Amino acid sequence: MTRAWPAMGTMISVHVHVHVHDRVVDGRPVDETLVAEAIDEVRREIEAGESVLSTFRPDSDVSRINRGELHLLDADPMVVEVLDFCTWLEHESGGAFGAHPPEHPDRIDPAGFAKGWITERAATRLDDAGLADWYVGAGGDVVTRGRPAPDRPWRVGVVDPSDRSRTVLTLDVESGAVATSGSYERGAHVWDSRDGSRVARVASMTVTGPSLAWADAFATAAYAMGAEGLEWVTRFTGYQAIAVGLDGAISVSAGRRDG
Repeated sequence: MTRAWPAMGTMISVHVHVHVHDRVVDGRPVDETLVAEAIDEVRREIEAGESVLSTFRPDSDVSRINRGELHLLDADPMVVEVLDFCTWLEHESGGAFGAHPPEHPDRIDPAGFAKGWITERAATRLDDAGLADWYVGAGGDVVTRGRPAPDRPWRVGVVDPSDRSRTVLTLDVESGAVATSGSYERGAHVWDSRDGSRVARVASMTVTGPSLAWADAFATAAYAMGAEGLEWVTRFTGYQAIAVGLDGAISVSAGRRDG
């Protein structure tokens, strides 16, 4: 079963495969109704996260905080949780990652962490439903479980930054995540908090690893760093990076095994 809808400034897509049709979870057959209900839960979870953390929705908690209408400590606890993660990442990246836009340092913008975090958190609803083989995508971010067919893993394409109709690389992913940061959908939206500049030191940065929340965050930080971000990502166990340079050249961090 496949579903897609717009959210978080991109398209969300969910694909669920059930290979054994008489499989039972908690005494209930895994059928189309169960799968549809689980996908509905994913959608509700994404909408809930967006309603709190989006900078594009004027009614979100983050937007209300930025307008001075809501105190941080009175907001949904998700805000403080995500900002804590952003603070940790800012420290670990030497200041390359930040949650305060350089043009408005008094405001918060946790988008560099929030999209992957919201998507991964929502995708666990499929785990909760007992579904073993699925894919959830949010723009350039993907989290998977299992396989789409017994004889092959999920295949995730890395889009050519200069031509979105092409892919420059295809990755095999089984129960893992892929996230790409670049200017595909939102233009030059990533900034380097070390100097406040909007950056384009590489055309795109893709990170693979076990968690989408962290793959997305590491991709954002590494994109801000540029080429040095490739090896910075490998400091974190299980994560690897692939950069597409401004000249189209592909660079891969040490230890990257997928082809």
